Amino acid sequence: EEGLVNVDFLQADAQIHPFPAGSFDAAISRTGTMFFGDPVAAFTNIGRALRPGGRLVMLAWQGPGPNEWVRELTGAMAAGRDLPAPPPDAPGPFSLADPARTRTLLVSAGFSDVTLGALHGPMWFGSDPDDAHRFVLGLLGWMLDGLDEAGRKRALAALSATVTAHAGRDGVTFASGAD
Repeated sequence: EEGLVNVDFLQADAQIHPFPAGSFDAAISRTGTMFFGDPVAAFTNIGRALRPGGRLVMLAWQGPGPNEWVRELTGAMAAGRDLPAPPPDAPGPFSLADPARTRTLLVSAGFSDVTLGALHGPMWFGSDPDDAHRFVLGLLGWMLDGLDEAGRKRALAALSATVTAHAGRDGVTFASGAD
């Protein structure tokens, strides 16, 4: 639509897709690399696709501690249930939360000069509580599965309360942390 000829967008399994070797200047991921089933295989495959001097740039969540949005929203949607967290090395939102593990995976996949940096800031969920409520239900609505009617009402009331509490002049925001 913009007439750009030097940009490609491709949706593929990074672990096995036959990317042309040495053909990309950069690979960019915004919270996708955390879900690789075999991160070393995926990062190795991505590395082979990069030209010499090419860069991998990725955003991955830090753990729940600096991610208020995860704690608050999943806490609301849990409706008092004790939900297990995935193991830290399993595919999931916090699989790359440990900088030492991330560095080890990248070096094992052939990357060098690995630089990790923390990023903290507000994460926007909507222009107002109603907007945020709809967005979160689209993101985490699956968490209502298995709740009886009372639990469902409790979860929705807790969600409404937390998004309302986080509403401000810039919309509904929660603290977030990524590397």
